[in-house]
Amino acid sequence: MSFSLNNNTNALTSNFFNDLNTQKLDNTLKQLSTGSKLNSAADDAASLAIANNFSAQVREAGQSIMNANDSIGMIQIADGAVSGMSDNMDKIRELTLKASSAAMNDANRNSIQNEINGLMKSNSQIASSAEYNGISLLDGSSGSLANTSSVTGAEIDVTSEGGLKKALESVDTARNALGGMRSEFGSSQNQLLAEIRNTSVFQINAASAESNLRDVDFAQESANFSQQNLQVRAGSFSQAQSNIVAENLTRLFS
Repeated sequence: MSFSLNNNTNALTSNFFNDLNTQKLDNTLKQLSTGSKLNSAADDAASLAIANNFSAQVREAGQSIMNANDSIGMIQIADGAVSGMSDNMDKIRELTLKASSAAMNDANRNSIQNEINGLMKSNSQIASSAEYNGISLLDGSSGSLANTSSVTGAEIDVTSEGGLKKALESVDTARNALGGMRSEFGSSQNQLLAEIRNTSVFQINAASAESNLRDVDFAQESANFSQQNLQVRAGSFSQAQSNIVAENLTRLFS
């Protein structure tokens, strides 16, 4: 029977498995502390690549939703402005009909014309002030949502008998144009809301898929931690016992 004092095979084997179990324990601790089971490509390169792809899709969907909400904000500002202009045109129509009454004299019609001029000026101010982040919304320029120049530039003159019929036609044309703009705004807003709902569903599904790949099963990893911790302790004890045996043998033959 031979003894080997310089090469303790049992100790070397114990060291190997103890280091392996320690690495597993460290990895489990990292997963429990971060809440992620994909902390590096070494954990699962394929799953990490897929999870990162889902993460990018989630961020992209989030930005799309923000862009859609910005567009809705623009539409709401434009719609509010057009609504104010439409209210003014309704009032102008009432005044035009009032001026057409046979009971109105020239002084009355001039007074009504002054009120109409004030409302038309208000429409011009509303149209010019309707903007979002410095972008004009109602002047027909690049980025605008509508062109109200035909409304603000309408000629409405109730001071003469011949002008009353034309004035009423101009008012009705302007009101119809404003109504058409509001209809388009409503349609665009509903379309954007539908896109937001669809994108939100996609974002939730992509986030869920990423979570399935990335998130730690705390119950399972807690059980793994307990098992690996026990194995490390047992390995350390076995290594210590092996070292004691080697030391005793060394003393015995020294």
